[in-house]
Amino acid sequence: MNHRWLVDLYEICQRDPFQRKILLADSHNQAEQWLARVTRECGPLLGAETETLQSLVVKRTKLELINRGFQLLNSEQTFWIVQNLMLSLSNRMEDYIPCEMVTPGIVKSFHQAIGDLRLAGIHSYDLSHNHFDTVKKGIYIIELLKMYEEWLEQNRCTDFAGLLNYLPESKDAVHHDLFILRDVDGLPPVKLEMVKRIAGSELVVLRPAPPFPSSLEDMDSHHIHLFRAAGNLAEVREVFRRICHQQIPFDQTEIIVSDYAAYNTAIYTLSQVLDIPCTFSKGLPVSSTKAGKAALVYLEWLESNYDVDFLLKGLRHGYLSFRHFGESITTSDLIRALEKSGIGWGRERYSVLKNSTAHTDDELTDEMDELLGKIFTALFEKLPDSQDESWTPLTILHALIDFLKRCSNLFSEIDNKVLHALHDHAQQLEIVSPHSLSNESSLRYVKEMVENIRINHEGPSSGKLHISSLEDGGQSGRTHTFIMGMSNNACSTQSRQDPVLLDEERRRIGGLSLSTEQAEHIYRERAARLGMLSGTVTISYTSYDPTDQKEMSPAYELLQVARIVSGDSHMDMTGLENVLGKTIGYLSSCKQGEYLLDGTDRWLDRLTDNGIVQNGYPSLQQAFRSVVRLERSKSLVDNNVLSEYEGIIQTDVFSVCYRNNPEVHLSVTQLERYAECPKKFFFSTVLNVRMKDTTSFDRTRWLDAASRGGLLHRIFYLYLNEMSQSIPSGVSLIHHEHRLQEITEQTISEYQALVPPPSPHIFQKECESIRRDVAIFYQMEQQRNGRPRYFELELAREGEPMEVNLGNDLVIRMKGFVDRVDELGPHTYKIYDYKTGSPSKFDVNEYFSQGTQLQHAIYAVAVEQWLRETGIDTEANVVEAAYYFPTERGKAEEVSRIQNRRTELSELVKHLLTSIETGSYVATKETKRCTYCDYRSVCGNESERAKEKWDLAENAPRLQSLKEVERFA
Repeated sequence: MNHRWLVDLYEICQRDPFQRKILLADSHNQAEQWLARVTRECGPLLGAETETLQSLVVKRTKLELINRGFQLLNSEQTFWIVQNLMLSLSNRMEDYIPCEMVTPGIVKSFHQAIGDLRLAGIHSYDLSHNHFDTVKKGIYIIELLKMYEEWLEQNRCTDFAGLLNYLPESKDAVHHDLFILRDVDGLPPVKLEMVKRIAGSELVVLRPAPPFPSSLEDMDSHHIHLFRAAGNLAEVREVFRRICHQQIPFDQTEIIVSDYAAYNTAIYTLSQVLDIPCTFSKGLPVSSTKAGKAALVYLEWLESNYDVDFLLKGLRHGYLSFRHFGESITTSDLIRALEKSGIGWGRERYSVLKNSTAHTDDELTDEMDELLGKIFTALFEKLPDSQDESWTPLTILHALIDFLKRCSNLFSEIDNKVLHALHDHAQQLEIVSPHSLSNESSLRYVKEMVENIRINHEGPSSGKLHISSLEDGGQSGRTHTFIMGMSNNACSTQSRQDPVLLDEERRRIGGLSLSTEQAEHIYRERAARLGMLSGTVTISYTSYDPTDQKEMSPAYELLQVARIVSGDSHMDMTGLENVLGKTIGYLSSCKQGEYLLDGTDRWLDRLTDNGIVQNGYPSLQQAFRSVVRLERSKSLVDNNVLSEYEGIIQTDVFSVCYRNNPEVHLSVTQLERYAECPKKFFFSTVLNVRMKDTTSFDRTRWLDAASRGGLLHRIFYLYLNEMSQSIPSGVSLIHHEHRLQEITEQTISEYQALVPPPSPHIFQKECESIRRDVAIFYQMEQQRNGRPRYFELELAREGEPMEVNLGNDLVIRMKGFVDRVDELGPHTYKIYDYKTGSPSKFDVNEYFSQGTQLQHAIYAVAVEQWLRETGIDTEANVVEAAYYFPTERGKAEEVSRIQNRRTELSELVKHLLTSIETGSYVATKETKRCTYCDYRSVCGNESERAKEKWDLAENAPRLQSLKEVERFA
């Protein structure tokens, strides 16, 4: 293809080989690609150098700036100057832009407006109120520009536009360099004047190349290809298939994408999976690095009011590490300790670490406490207090850098680049000293700063695919180019007015480009750049967006290319549909000889024939042996006979024995759980499978149900224990309401220190509820005749499980705690179990409730036996057991059970143990019990299937003992 500008550039450089030629481009990368292409296609160049206008101006003015003692500020620094000035101005012009409106988006718009005015050579004294739509707006912008100019002067600083003042009026006669530009139309007045002052008469502007897509007319139509795909991922996969199938050298391929943010992550991910090396012209997002992920997690942790889940996420995924504080404790132990710590959110809640003992191993408790204390002391020491108004973006940035140094896995060069970028940001901010902001605003600024970091900006490199965008692609001169995402929305250059300086205001001011002019310049520049394409060009677009589930229209340029390829200059959209052909999906179409990109494509190839899905079951069976077992399980489940897949275990393979086995023991809760649902017992007790032991938090609640119950139990214990010890034996208990209130407030304070409440309002509300529960407890205790004797009585002998004789030669080993034992009279006792929930399930007419309420009866036998065997009361007789509900929710009820059915208890427990030991672990047929079960996601609808088979004759032998339990109401 004949690119006139390339030939012109080569001929210009060859006129005087020994003259210094400076090629001015938008970026050094762009200029290097131009020179490399000219050298490759036309021949070697001598004396040619590359510069950007900015780098050239900085070099030419550097010495003068030093002599005058001025400092050059970059765009990021001037942004913060504008932000500081807008905050100051908000105090005087609060009726136009108050302080709360000085957000990153607003500041960005005004910073852009100030920059445009400066590059147009316009000063504050050049403006008047008549230039603007409203007087207030005019006053504000003129004053802001004036303050900006004064700040630069007072602080001996300048922005890039101000460098014009340090360039001589005419070109220095000593210099005889030749300056070469492709285009000067888009340069604002100040930049154009800079070029004139530097280059003078030694400026050459190259003739434009044929624009895209008309530039493709010189190409062979066989080298132009079009296709459409159903989604970005499908489009990316198809491009990679074509590259691999045609065995195109990677370093001869450039992929140009219309939406860089939407495509680069998909391309990067797929290239990593396929091990294809790539370079990215605009770099990769910071989230593609471990350091970037760690930085974002840290900022989210601050933003969420120190929610510990964000730190846990970073630790689980491996981009956070606390090895800097000590290597003796593993990350998994640390994660489990944090999960159980009860921190949740809020800076003050991290104080629970000092009192937490819920760690993975007892021997790690002290060491873990010390380690966690060191970690969070270090994390908080760099941060101001949450209520402090001294937060600045610089403060957060310093804290973030310190966090990454201590707590992230910075092993790779790319991670260190992220850290260096943050250091650069901090150094730049130190010069302009951003004002103090609220913590929310400061976090928003820093988070946006981190998200805008791009790493690994690279030009085309040997042996690598090059990924570029419509804003900078098409200059590498590679022989194969793929242009992706050519939909109408992605490729249109719509003119949008500047939100601050409207087009009409720009006309009045003069020297400022209008939105239509900017859009036209962008379109012309892109068309000229893509006009440089040569070799084979493949153009595609996404015809269907699976995310939004809508059809997408192709760009007009795609229709123009189709007309060139077909030779039909009058082709319409219907003809374009025929040229594009069938829409390509995420999976390969599996045509004969098509390249299979990865495992997904290879599987589809095995499971389809000419695009039609075949019976792929034999292939699945061959590849995955578990499929055979799955099929067998389905056939057994569909059978009427209960199988091992429904909880019928073969005892010769897997045996469970609790009778006459000194190595195991049961709790009453576990026996009740088996009666409630044998499958639940199997998961929790036999297999020991449990939900992860983590604390869940509700920002509208101080204490969860378990913690609230523990607090009430603590109050009841402290009060009754103190009262019972204060009077001699045999004397009735005397109650003191004032003392109970004191204990209540003391216990609440202890829990408040352990678990700080989310807000004073919620704390006060829950405290009032606790005090009402305590008042109900006091009223119920005043009516009681017995005397409390034992609290939290452990049913054990020398730390070992207690052997409880239930009669009829049935002895079980068990452990447990009895909340309270009262002495009713000589050798007569009653036990209590505190309940803080609802009494609804404890029906007075249900003594055993089909085995789901055994605690009262078994504990009665165990306490009676313990009192006799220890010699405390050899004639002890527990005559009653009660479920005690001394709360508002419990309605001050007490459900008592007279202990006169011990023969039935022995028989019931024997049936339960027989069923357990014969391997019957079917799901309950009471489906309502599955509503709040932890294992519901594992069982699915198994309770429904079990219900259908429960009464079938073929299952009766295995369920006989379990069915016997149903008799015990």
